[in-house]
Amino acid sequence: MEKTTDLIVVVDPDDGVQAGVKRLFGDHLKVVCFAESEEALLFIRQNTGVAVILSCYNLPGRGGPSFLRACETLVPQAARVMLTRENSAEAITNALHEGRVFLFLQKPCKQAELVTAVETALGHHRHLAKDRALLERTLAGSIKLLIDMMALFHPEAFRRTSTVRKQALKIAKGLGIKKTWELEMAVMLSPLGEALLPKEILSRYRAARSLTEQERDVLNRSPAQTRDLLTNIPQLEKVSEYLFLSARGYDGSGFPQDGPKGKDIPRVARIIKLLTDLWYASPDNGPDAAAFEAMTINKGKYDPELLALAKEVLMDDVPEEKKKFVTQCHIRSLKPGDVLIDDALTEGNRELVLSRGHLLTLTTIRRLEHFHQTTGVRQPIRVERRQTAEEAVVAEA
Repeated sequence: MEKTTDLIVVVDPDDGVQAGVKRLFGDHLKVVCFAESEEALLFIRQNTGVAVILSCYNLPGRGGPSFLRACETLVPQAARVMLTRENSAEAITNALHEGRVFLFLQKPCKQAELVTAVETALGHHRHLAKDRALLERTLAGSIKLLIDMMALFHPEAFRRTSTVRKQALKIAKGLGIKKTWELEMAVMLSPLGEALLPKEILSRYRAARSLTEQERDVLNRSPAQTRDLLTNIPQLEKVSEYLFLSARGYDGSGFPQDGPKGKDIPRVARIIKLLTDLWYASPDNGPDAAAFEAMTINKGKYDPELLALAKEVLMDDVPEEKKKFVTQCHIRSLKPGDVLIDDALTEGNRELVLSRGHLLTLTTIRRLEHFHQTTGVRQPIRVERRQTAEEAVVAEA
């Protein structure tokens, strides 16, 4: 078998099974073994790149079929294989229907049969992973288009997505999270609830002004509306739940009142909560010491580890090789890749056209040109532009 970095999880109290799998596959795969279900599930929650799961039928804890069904929720791309001495029709039915296993092997299992089964399971996993990656890219592109369209009608609500996405990726890197698709989708869709709210309610809430009972009821139903909109979209079921809980404080405060608290709140939801509040506490040029000081006053609402990490990674110095420079230019001089430092506003009534932090594309530059021709856009516009090697030479000269 070709050497890979694929992860195989063995969950069986039989030391002989664990030792046998390690002997057969330890040189080619990363093999991790557990004797019961709950410890294995905790590991799988934190290592979602699992390729193959081997479980016995009579597993201590919740039992093999129930354990594998839970694994399907956590790592749907992992191939699930049942190893058991049970040969009754009922046992096989439970494994196939409740555990939704990919393969069912009888103990004792011959070495050649087990090797073939694992190779087949790995092939199945890679096929599922490839299909999911394609679906995620397609879905991500569709969501990006949706967000761009909604930003035209609700620019205030979606102004933070570009900035918060970059911050979320920094935090993910600090946490060692390699697969960030769900986090990025949650960030991009996080303003959806605000876009559904009447503007007067949202502005009163953000200004910390009192709300009527009816207005507060509308505000409280916003996360549930977001979840209801997204929950039926394939691959967004978890994202919808993260967003539903993203207003929940680490200390148990916030919405929903009967929701989880502490580490029981999904990590993505905790990150969204932290970064959303940080956005509103920060000045236009990004988070500073005062913003984190304001967050610390209400530190009970945030995961203390995430708060400390955010302060560390979001206020570090930018490496010299990645340094950008600020320039003021008219619309005709804007370039794809420029990032708006300030909001782009109309000349007369100063309505928001594009929000600060927006990464400009040819489409958005044409949108600015159109607005300027019809309504007028305040110029010059300050943008952050990555300095090319040629520009750096000119600047030094």
